[in-house]
Amino acid sequence: MKDVNQDRLNNTLSKQYQFDTKGLLRRAAGLTKANFSSLLQGSVVLFLTFVVLGVFAQQYITINDDGTYVFEHQSIIEIVAICIVAPLLTGLYMMGVFVARGTKTSVFTVFQFFPLIFLLALTQLVNSILVQLGMMLLIIPGVYFYLASSFSLMLVADRKLTPISAIILSCRVFNAYWAQIASIFGVFFLLFVSVPLTLGFSLIWVLPFYFSMMGLLYQELIGEQGVSTEASENDVNESSFDA
Repeated sequence: MKDVNQDRLNNTLSKQYQFDTKGLLRRAAGLTKANFSSLLQGSVVLFLTFVVLGVFAQQYITINDDGTYVFEHQSIIEIVAICIVAPLLTGLYMMGVFVARGTKTSVFTVFQFFPLIFLLALTQLVNSILVQLGMMLLIIPGVYFYLASSFSLMLVADRKLTPISAIILSCRVFNAYWAQIASIFGVFFLLFVSVPLTLGFSLIWVLPFYFSMMGLLYQELIGEQGVSTEASENDVNESSFDA
């Protein structure tokens, strides 16, 4: 019997998936409403983690009289931050995936992927380097890598791919439906930009909605790990991306 999820991935890479942007946004909104409590609690954990890391980092930042600043031990602090944030961020993404699969989640799901801390941190570090290099090259390549690598952490956690294989497959999936996926990110860009207008209160809905949407996108375009994972590994190791 064929693996349904492998067929789902193959259909995406061959551009046979019927991408309904409005329909996916509606479904994600419904999933967010039905699982709001756990998604919100997970989002609060991630938000508070950023706050704590920010307060900790401020101790090592010295602002000079001329407006310049010195960030002591910046590289070490950034690596530590990635090691803490990457598993939590993955946990939230996977909460969205589990919600899309109809699996019950709780706030503790956010901490479920700390055993993969090395692989997830390495994946996030490579993603950050690619985005920063892309930003140096007229910004557009940086925006591309930011969007195209958005499934990589989920692929490492769910399909147990290596960081490089996960990033390559994520880019190939994005390339297949780049306009539609970019339009969804555009919607969330507008939502996040509008957050200050609500004094931050809209984050209570926007963050759970975002992670629910990303989980639904992953499930629709890639699907859960099946018996044909080996075939997927071979597929992502191809040297070129599908445009």
